[in-house]
Amino acid sequence: MSDNLPRAPSANPLKRLAWLLACVFAGLIIGVIGSALSGSSAWYVAIPAVIAIGWFFHADPTACEPSSPKRANGAPGNKTKP
Repeated sequence: MSDNLPRAPSANPLKRLAWLLACVFAGLIIGVIGSALSGSSAWYVAIPAVIAIGWFFHADPTACEPSSPKRANGAPGNKTKP
């Protein structure tokens, strides 16, 4: 059953983990430097911000969508009925 699902572009879990950790550490470095320079802890918001930016560049949620079923006439099927 899982044979019908396409593999994600970065399906290697170690590669995905490395990118996640790189984004977390980049956000942490921005937070530490910004906090040290300004004295404000608001700079630590950079951690989830960098993770979100990394999501846009390294994630493709459309790669996990199943292909649409075909109708008898060959046209793509509609999953919802009116």
